[in-house]
Amino acid sequence: MFCDWLNELQRFLHWGPVIVFSLMTCVTWTTVHVNAMWWPPAESFNAAINFVLIVFFNLITLYHFSMSILVGPGLLPKHWRPENPEDEQFLQFCKVCDGYKAPRAHHCRRCKRCVLRMDHHCPWINNCIGWANQANFFYFLFFFMLGSIQSALIIGFSCYEGIYRRALLKQGDTNGIRVVLTLRSAMACMYSLGIVVGVLLATLKLMQLQIKAIIWNLSEIEGWIVKKAEYRRYASSSIGIAIPKFDYPYDMGVWRNILETFTPSNDGINWPVRPGCDQYTMTREQLAQKVQKRARTRTYRCIASATGYWLPILSQGLMVTICMPCADDPRIVVHKGDLVQVTRVQEYWLYGERVLSKREQKLQKKHQLKGHIRGWFPRCCAVEQFDEDQSAGDTVDVTHNTDQEKTKTGSKIKKRKPKPNTFSLN
Repeated sequence: MFCDWLNELQRFLHWGPVIVFSLMTCVTWTTVHVNAMWWPPAESFNAAINFVLIVFFNLITLYHFSMSILVGPGLLPKHWRPENPEDEQFLQFCKVCDGYKAPRAHHCRRCKRCVLRMDHHCPWINNCIGWANQANFFYFLFFFMLGSIQSALIIGFSCYEGIYRRALLKQGDTNGIRVVLTLRSAMACMYSLGIVVGVLLATLKLMQLQIKAIIWNLSEIEGWIVKKAEYRRYASSSIGIAIPKFDYPYDMGVWRNILETFTPSNDGINWPVRPGCDQYTMTREQLAQKVQKRARTRTYRCIASATGYWLPILSQGLMVTICMPCADDPRIVVHKGDLVQVTRVQEYWLYGERVLSKREQKLQKKHQLKGHIRGWFPRCCAVEQFDEDQSAGDTVDVTHNTDQEKTKTGSKIKKRKPKPNTFSLN
């Protein structure tokens, strides 16, 4: 138990929480400093309330920020399996956690665990937002927004009075002179005001996303799954294949959705669902999408090495660096001759999973394989390998959870006995 808490405390030693604490300290110090001149707490009852609100907003923001980190999103136990073994056919298997993914659970590659009702991984709290801490995260954003608005007003009015101090002196109005800005305090005001405005705009956007997720009981990941479900049905109908309409199972109405976030009545694994749905309505749709994803997978053979850097301007050129994908997915290292199963194609980048050798497969099972095997890499480093290329080179076996499938894009290829240097993809 103590070790678990120690690991959670280490999450504060990350650039995200450190930046948040640093910016809050800077803005709070500037706000208190100029507020003491602009509206001193001892001047009136309203001034005292204003000062109390400054302290309150900072303390309540820090509390919910810390609880978002310490409580965490709720983790699915490793080696988890459903109570009924027959339900395993409706679930995806996580190789890292060596267990099945519960409904609404997703694996976070940064936390290296399956997260209950994962919404997204937030770098500012160095943790995931999920079933257990979404309410704390929402409160953090809400009070942080209110505190930012108050600080922006105080600093803004104080700067206005400090800048027009000379004009007031010329008019002989000495009673109106309360804010005296030195070079240091003026620079602090400008810096803090810029931070507050920028952070406030970002917080409003995050608040919008969180309100949408709470009202619809729809996480960011699930929203993407629903969009793919709609597209899958649209694409199938265009070729004459009818698929039953997908009914999102967790939207129980606005009021009940809100209660599920702030006063959850479930364990993060078993969720209330709409009439006509069951616990595995969403997971069956995910499995169907995985099947289609494997069907459109293309094999690429690397003709040049890639360093795995985010900005490979020296090794891959300027255009590859400028047109990098707008995603936080990892970049993988590939070498000449490697095979990659590609699922996403852009003009300058490809996304896929590198085919592992037998030696690398053994290391992966022992959790000793270093580096990412799935991610983006420059498109100029690989060429697509067609059936004719595979028949002339090495045989590629693509292994899935339950069976082995052989990709066919042209004429049927005669099965060959694998050579000793055969690759396989788990």
